[in-house]
Amino acid sequence: MKLLTASASPFANKVRMAAQFAGIPLEAVAVDAGAQPPELLAANPLGKIPCLVLDDGTGLFDSRPITRYLHNRFDTALYPDEKSEAAMRVARYEALCDGICDCAVAYQYEKRMRPEENWHQPWLDRQWTKAKAGLREAATELPPTGEDADIRSIALSATLGYLALRFPGEWEAENPELVDWSSRFDAAHPSVSALKPSA
Repeated sequence: MKLLTASASPFANKVRMAAQFAGIPLEAVAVDAGAQPPELLAANPLGKIPCLVLDDGTGLFDSRPITRYLHNRFDTALYPDEKSEAAMRVARYEALCDGICDCAVAYQYEKRMRPEENWHQPWLDRQWTKAKAGLREAATELPPTGEDADIRSIALSATLGYLALRFPGEWEAENPELVDWSSRFDAAHPSVSALKPSA
């Protein structure tokens, strides 16, 4: 299986981190989604990453369906039993982390795709306000950092990794418990943390 990815993407790197944590072999193939390369469009008509290209050539896209697929195919401990009481809490927390990343990525795109004189500051402020609210919520029920880590842990680590990359110094002081959590997770899972978003 090949994962079409980009080094800075929190969503693509969440998939890579989940696979690494679960011991699932993936071939990571870096693509420039902005250039809409044929390899990406053939697997995902939306031209977005991450996209997992299965052995038969089928493209599976969006990080949550991909991690769910990997969990089911390889019988991992990433997710609890879907009928368990924990399933909703885990799904909610993963969605929360992905939502924080949605806001942070949207903020970055506004600044990268438009000239500065066209930035819409109220919209930027709204995205950052939502991201900060998400971080506060994430801190209220921190996921495990040890061998019992799961997709919540992976999603939070990928999220904090993206924020550290794109928004250094803008969120840490308000969220010391998240900074501490990230350090503990990194120490417990260095091979996973090595795959966090990077430039």
